[in-house]
Amino acid sequence: MKKGFYAYGSQPSFIGEVVEESVNEINQGGLCQVFTWKSMNVTGRVLINKILEDINNCDFFCADLTGLNDNVLFEVGYAIAIGKPIWLSLDTTHTESFRRFKELNFFSNIGYCNHTNSRQLSDGFLVDRPFENHIPVLQDLIEEYQTGKKDTAILFLKSHIDTNYSQQIIKKAGTFKLPLLIDDPAETKIQPLNWYLENMFKAPALISQFSSQQRTGHQLHNSKCSFLSGLGLGFNKELLMVAEEPYEVPVDFKGYLNTYFDSNSCKEAITPFMIGLKDQIAELMFKSQLVKAKSKEKSKLQKISFGEFIAEHESNTIHDYYVEVAHLDRLIKQENNIIIGRKGAGKTATLYYLYEEFSADKRNHVCLIKPINFEFDGLVALIENSKNDFESGYLIESIWKFLILTELARSAYLKIKEKPDYALTVDEKEFAKFIFSKNDYFIADLSTRLEEQLDTLLSIESELSQKEFKHKISEKLHDGIISDMLRLLAKIFHRKNKVVLLIDNLDKSWKKNSKLNVLSKYILGILGVSGRIVRDLNYHLDSKSKVSFHLTLFLRSDIFKYVQNQAREPDKIEYQRISWNDPIVFFRIIEQRFLELNDEEELSEDLWDKYIAKSVNGQPIQEFILDNIYPRPRDLIYLFQRSKDLAVQRSHIMIEEQDVVDALKDYSNWIFTSVLVENGVSQKQMEDFMYNLIGENQIISLQSIKGLMQDSSISVIDEDLEYFINHLVDLSVIGREIRPNEFVFNYDFTQDKKNLILSKKLNTERYKIHNALAPYLECL
Repeated sequence: MKKGFYAYGSQPSFIGEVVEESVNEINQGGLCQVFTWKSMNVTGRVLINKILEDINNCDFFCADLTGLNDNVLFEVGYAIAIGKPIWLSLDTTHTESFRRFKELNFFSNIGYCNHTNSRQLSDGFLVDRPFENHIPVLQDLIEEYQTGKKDTAILFLKSHIDTNYSQQIIKKAGTFKLPLLIDDPAETKIQPLNWYLENMFKAPALISQFSSQQRTGHQLHNSKCSFLSGLGLGFNKELLMVAEEPYEVPVDFKGYLNTYFDSNSCKEAITPFMIGLKDQIAELMFKSQLVKAKSKEKSKLQKISFGEFIAEHESNTIHDYYVEVAHLDRLIKQENNIIIGRKGAGKTATLYYLYEEFSADKRNHVCLIKPINFEFDGLVALIENSKNDFESGYLIESIWKFLILTELARSAYLKIKEKPDYALTVDEKEFAKFIFSKNDYFIADLSTRLEEQLDTLLSIESELSQKEFKHKISEKLHDGIISDMLRLLAKIFHRKNKVVLLIDNLDKSWKKNSKLNVLSKYILGILGVSGRIVRDLNYHLDSKSKVSFHLTLFLRSDIFKYVQNQAREPDKIEYQRISWNDPIVFFRIIEQRFLELNDEEELSEDLWDKYIAKSVNGQPIQEFILDNIYPRPRDLIYLFQRSKDLAVQRSHIMIEEQDVVDALKDYSNWIFTSVLVENGVSQKQMEDFMYNLIGENQIISLQSIKGLMQDSSISVIDEDLEYFINHLVDLSVIGREIRPNEFVFNYDFTQDKKNLILSKKLNTERYKIHNALAPYLECL
């Protein structure tokens, strides 16, 4: 007789009774034997070892996901990884459970039995008959990814809150030279399950950083980490689970999870794991390369790849299939350049492209400033302690000058160190010797240097004259050492055709409810400092030798809009906008990837002719896609990759119409969580409002929006109402009606003023929820 294990959580309390009654009824039928943790004999034994042993020994595994208990999710992940047939159940009337289940979106390929009582659960079990199922779930995907290229040491599931502990783990991996692939919830709350499967097989180790139970949003993040940690354990990955206290360690995690409460305890929690991994990484990578999947030869569709939809995950290859949105020289034409775009529009891809393109010419020096964590809180405190605009302005300019010059020096030093000694010029040798002698000032990463300087600057006494203040700042920021370094650096840089400085990631620390006017001053301060840097470099050269210096700053468009409004002369700030208004150029993104990432294909037309349905719901395929997604590279790549994954799982030889329709539902779920992440600077109640949109008419009146705002505890007085509506428009959650039944969405903030005027003149006070969100919100 087949044996099955049924897992369930302790909360909500009713679920235990429902499952136990159902299990008794199933066992009385005599078709199979199902047991739960209550029937275990664990006297004198560690419970987790017994649970894993019983999962290993059972013929099939069942789990009730009501409550999304971390223990249960861990066990589900483990059972999937070791190849057990899976049967899931869920009480969808438990609102919070169902909400989190949909956000997690890991189980759409598995399905579940919907129930509200033990009778329904028993009936569902007997209809589905999981005891007769011999096929492990996700087997095709696991076999496909098992033999993928192994090119990283650790898959790091980073906390959804960007704490110092997250940065400590990243830096520690760098110290041990362990390549790290970061799953960053600040970019995407939860990646598709296929992405985790693919990348889990690329790395022999997994680090899951659970969140403190006092952090907002910890439930969903910890659910994700629990399930994926179980997968990792089942796949025999080197597994480390860590959590910031307070964190009540689930039973299943004991022995695998370390907690920490400060920097030292975090170090103690991760260092032994890193040391052990460093010692055996070569052996682990070699073993993982020997894994051979027991699968039939891949179909042509399986071999198709569209790459990663997050640029950070393909920084080494994106140059090969990048689609230019502007001529290269326009992006670094001026001394100061700003490139703006929405999240996912391709800013980071453009940055990596520029870096590779200009680095390919050895006559150029390219420096990339992409801080992991920019300490804006300390910067705000520094400005608030300033007596007047002179002090704050001088501080901002001085800090940026120090950071940029030390980063230029560091990058130049590291490139010199790559050369053999015989290839170095006298100037390069002198420069390298100087930097090495002062490595405390230059070699640490940018975030560390900033923190150190903030500590010294905050100690400056008040009531100084302007002259005394400037002298004290110069002293604290080591102007003497910087001046000596500049003299040596100028001799190296004047031989270069161009010195290109690329700055990104400043928006990572642009937090909700921060003092945005102060932060805007820091962003604007970058633009004022490049001229001083050029003058300082050229000061040390004769009149015939000049440094061609170009600074390019990448900013999210919503942040740039705010910064621009804070500027004294906003019309003088020039910028280059990344947008995808031309459908031909937009679809070249996917066509170029199709050609470059797939050896057998030579024509972009083959993608549309051989591998995807010609139409969906009667609409030509390209038209359907444009109507139902945000026009950004990230969205397009996501939809194509998800459609292909579904087609492969269904053994289709091409992406069929239903594959696209179902992929769009998953995309809608993903875009919903992405909107919450992108909601960067305001409205704490945004999440409640978005959930309150569920079941609403897609064309929605202003009055209905006001009612939902009130339900979400958002003020509806005139100014607050107008602000919130504009905020929803800026996020493209809703579009304005500008002509009868014609709604436009704000993908370009420069057009919104025009659309606002047209909407007010029409005066219907109607809006439309974006088609991308409509499937998840189940709009009418």
